[in-house]
Amino acid sequence: MKSKKISVLILSITLILVSLIFVSSFGLSKPKPKPEQNSEWITFSGDLNGSQEVVGCCPNAGPWPEYTMTLSDEVFPQEMTGEPHDGHIFMNGFGRNMEWAYKVQFWWGEEGDGYFYEYFIEIRGGVVDNDRKTKILTVIFENVPCYEIWKRGDLLTETIDVIVSFNLTRDPHHPANK
Repeated sequence: MKSKKISVLILSITLILVSLIFVSSFGLSKPKPKPEQNSEWITFSGDLNGSQEVVGCCPNAGPWPEYTMTLSDEVFPQEMTGEPHDGHIFMNGFGRNMEWAYKVQFWWGEEGDGYFYEYFIEIRGGVVDNDRKTKILTVIFENVPCYEIWKRGDLLTETIDVIVSFNLTRDPHHPANK
């Protein structure tokens, strides 16, 4: 009889402790941020130039937010330069075996016959500085060749070499976010 009382007491205490841990875990956990709601100030300076608040950049499956960028007339073909282009942006780190680089893609223009966008540029490389304390990411691209440049469905980087230098900063703490 005494062993039954002890067993019931131990079982009761265990159930109370498990339920307290379960209830407290809901109160202490933070909701996961939704990428489409997270904004950050993305700045390009150098041969790529732009600076604006972007919401939801850049999960692999999209969305690909709108971005306005100006391309340097010193390195890009003249038809791609001069005025700011309203387009879309994608950027993310990639790599394997501890060799990481960064990818930046920007495209703009109208959809046409057989192509999705009028112009597309992709640049890979850079030196990444991801400050985990401030959560500010900086990537420095110094004399990096454009991986791909497309114009109306034609690959231009087969016939031209475009070497770019620019800095990219992703800052979730920009004053526009407060």
